[in-house]
Amino acid sequence: MKIHRALLALALPAAVWIALPAGAAANQLSTGSIEFSPTVSFSHQNFKREGYGNVETTTRLDIAPTIGYCLSNHYEVTAAFLTRHQSANGTSDTALGASAGMLYNFSSQGNVTPFAGVGFGALFYDGFSFDETAVLAPVLTGGIRVLVGSNASVNMSLGYQHESNADGEFQASANRLVAGVGVSLFPWRAH
Repeated sequence: MKIHRALLALALPAAVWIALPAGAAANQLSTGSIEFSPTVSFSHQNFKREGYGNVETTTRLDIAPTIGYCLSNHYEVTAAFLTRHQSANGTSDTALGASAGMLYNFSSQGNVTPFAGVGFGALFYDGFSFDETAVLAPVLTGGIRVLVGSNASVNMSLGYQHESNADGEFQASANRLVAGVGVSLFPWRAH
């Protein structure tokens, strides 16, 4: 019985999505639309070097609630508040920051809308001073969103992020490939 409920839970949203006429959900990305995309990512790693007895562990939690405002049916400006908590080998650190960017939403193909974006940001590891500040630039992303109903979308993306002074360490740098799956809500339109 549980398997039947799980299959029904998966099939029902798909049936609603297929039943929507092409372009019916595209109003989400119209001029004045507000988008809210809560994002949370978690990773844990154990690392052991051959010939050494110690195992290094790293745990990381990133939280980035993002707000977007559609300037037109294609262009959208975004802003996010960033929180990163990282623990490595018994020491932990938390950084707060912000990011901004621009998304281009391509023309919808049915209920699927491809998008591409560029942005930048900063993470402050030593309070809101410029000591131990990581700079995120460029932040590049591309993906698709599947519009669901008139107030939501399911998003899949792949991106690249360069971080100068990575993790707040002076002259360290990091390059990250970031894959994501998430949900966006379109709670209202500013007219």
